[in-house]
Amino acid sequence: MKKLNLAFLWHMHQPFYKDGQNGTYHMPWVFLHAIKDYYEIPRYLKDYKGIRQTFNLVPSLLVQLKDYEDINVDDIFFKTMLKKPADLTHEERCGFVPQLFMANFANMIAPFRRYAELYSKNSRSGMFENTERLFSDAEILDLQVLYLLSWTGNFFRTEYPLIANLISKGAGFTQNDKVSLMETLCEAVKRIVPLYSELQNEGIIEVSVTPFYHPILPLLIDLDSAKEALPEIPMPSAFGDFGRDPQWHVEEAVRYYEKIFERKPSGMWPAEGSISGRAAELFAGNGIKWIASDEDVLAGSAGFNFSVSSERKKLYRRHYYGTQSGRIDIFFRDKLLSDLIGFTYSGQDADKAANDFVAKLKVIYESVDESTLVPVILDGENAWEYYPENGERFFRALYERIQKEKWISTVTMSEAMNLQEVPESKLDKIRAGSWIYGNFTTWLGHREKNEAWRLLNAARLAVDREEKTEIKEKAMNEIHIAEGSDWFWWFGDDHFSLQADVFDKLFRGYLINAYKILGTEIPQELYIPIKRSYKSGLIRKPKYYLTAVPDGEVTSFFEWLSAGEFDLKFDAGAMHASSNILRRLFFGYDKENLYLRIEGSFNGILDNGYEIEAEITGSSPAKYRIPLDTGTGGNGSGVLWGINRIAEIALPHKNMPDNTGRIYIVFRLIKDGEAVERAPQYNMVEVDLWDNFGDDWIV
Repeated sequence: MKKLNLAFLWHMHQPFYKDGQNGTYHMPWVFLHAIKDYYEIPRYLKDYKGIRQTFNLVPSLLVQLKDYEDINVDDIFFKTMLKKPADLTHEERCGFVPQLFMANFANMIAPFRRYAELYSKNSRSGMFENTERLFSDAEILDLQVLYLLSWTGNFFRTEYPLIANLISKGAGFTQNDKVSLMETLCEAVKRIVPLYSELQNEGIIEVSVTPFYHPILPLLIDLDSAKEALPEIPMPSAFGDFGRDPQWHVEEAVRYYEKIFERKPSGMWPAEGSISGRAAELFAGNGIKWIASDEDVLAGSAGFNFSVSSERKKLYRRHYYGTQSGRIDIFFRDKLLSDLIGFTYSGQDADKAANDFVAKLKVIYESVDESTLVPVILDGENAWEYYPENGERFFRALYERIQKEKWISTVTMSEAMNLQEVPESKLDKIRAGSWIYGNFTTWLGHREKNEAWRLLNAARLAVDREEKTEIKEKAMNEIHIAEGSDWFWWFGDDHFSLQADVFDKLFRGYLINAYKILGTEIPQELYIPIKRSYKSGLIRKPKYYLTAVPDGEVTSFFEWLSAGEFDLKFDAGAMHASSNILRRLFFGYDKENLYLRIEGSFNGILDNGYEIEAEITGSSPAKYRIPLDTGTGGNGSGVLWGINRIAEIALPHKNMPDNTGRIYIVFRLIKDGEAVERAPQYNMVEVDLWDNFGDDWIV
């Protein structure tokens, strides 16, 4: 009997936030994802032991997790959090309080009534401003505890009575509550790596690894490999090479993995799925049996067109590449299935999402005559804040659904290598690329990214000239950290982060540390920020009040003249689903209504069963469904719309969630009751309905 072999790989990774010289952590994201995701996601498999999966852990992440087992970790966030609110300085309050609102509103803040109240108070006052005078010491204490609780995963919430009791308490927390919670969470972090070891020893999961500091290995081996996919890509100036650095990252990853798990790794997920022919040689030469990447890399390497069904069948074979050190198997992720979990299903009912996923597997199963292998590979930590309850309902629905289907078999990657019933194909070449667009533009080509490479290489060459081994090795470690992919991710205008300046500072700090260790003059250019541009969805703010006629047409030149404008696809870059319908938003309001004008590629979907869903979040959420049928319409609550070349919607202020003034909007394209596109992809459109048009809006 033929089988569909489903191979999940969850990639767990955060940048290296620890200063290589003074040992201080500058951002707390490793800790926060540790208490929310790193234990949570594999823990489900103790309840569903028939499900077998692969989890990828980056060595530099494991190093950081070890530090967070101790409440005395040298972390700026921890030290500030442990202080009594009354002891916080002005600078600490202004820098710390904004961090306490860095959580998904609908799924992490709103479930805690007190947290939502404080969030609303902060929003009404002006986002992240005047925090020293805005919150009392008691309110800051509540914020601190609620922030930690909001980031705590479901299993820890039920397995630790203290956490469950604090959630029930809800407000009025004490300093002792906070410290006890932090101590408990650090104890919880100690359980993460042992859980992976336990599940791997039981044969339920396989644990793979990544080159040590998560570098884009093909670029370290040969920067010109970027030209294989894009021959005209702009390259950094004055560039040399990185010597044995690629080898170091692989060798040290294998060594560290063996120290932690008492066995050698069988496989590696290369950082960002980045592979090349020379990288495959390097992996195989270090005993690695399998690696993985994206279907776009396979298409570019073998000349496949996966939009053609007969070609797409070839994705679901076993693939391998011959090296001088022997065969290495390569798994290529199904982009559609992986991205549905990462970006789309969060907006759907859990049961419907699980059924849809299995239905799509069924299509694959029935399209071929032999057994197939379907790799589903995605980030294992960042998607779940967009799911209700950290994705628990989805995971349980998905795993229960999979276990019911006798034609589905879940396998680890090493098990997948040995599936003799699945046809295999040999790759004659590998076109260098990654799981983002099949190329390296996320890390190279933009002026800022290329400047970062130039500065990195200059520091690398300076270290290479050092003759004293001990000093050279110490300085080289700073270089290895700076070779991580994450710093280059945040340079350029393709990704946005409120903390991009911190990433910039950290990157330059590692290079500065290298020069300090060498005892040589530090180039002054390293004290100049590289980050000069960032991508934001806001094109322009509203200039004044407006009144629009929701008829699906721009009625006159003046109708939307004073509107704000927002690019709904501004953040739909990396690994996003292929749909690209909802593109641009114009918005404004008068005393009665909020007006929304959505532009997109509506040809072919009008009058065809599609809907636009506008989810508006204030201190509570509200959803509005608008059918994409040509003409005008409305509902009993006063919502009006017009659909033609554009979609125009008028939403009465009385329908706004609790009328808080500041609202957040996300749009979804709905087909047959299921979301097929979200816009913006990762963010929300923020609108201040009490704006007096005297200050810029924050989006």
